[in-house]
Amino acid sequence: MRPPNAAVAVLGLLGAALIFFGVAFLGAAILLALQPRLGIAGGAAVAGLVLLLPPCIWGTATGFRRSVTRPPRPDDTYESAAAALLSIFARDKPLLAVLAAAIFGATDLLLRRRR
Repeated sequence: MRPPNAAVAVLGLLGAALIFFGVAFLGAAILLALQPRLGIAGGAAVAGLVLLLPPCIWGTATGFRRSVTRPPRPDDTYESAAAALLSIFARDKPLLAVLAAAIFGATDLLLRRRR
């Protein structure tokens, strides 16, 4: 049984808060570790770079990555051919288009049932 939407929202907010405060305390720990050598400003700058640089590199890498195009599946070509035929029929004879849609739908149902 799935919990109500309010419970899911509260758990989501709780998880986000835990991540936010966890990163903040991690940054504070890095700052305190670097403070004796670099001072407060230097430690804060290095801590910010340590926490900010990996997500920026990841975001840039995924932004420039090319999407992989898959070859069309047989289902996709069948459906696109059916849509093209229906559009031809719909321009001239709408009643014939409705009849053709019913035939294509029944054919699709029979083809999917065999799988």
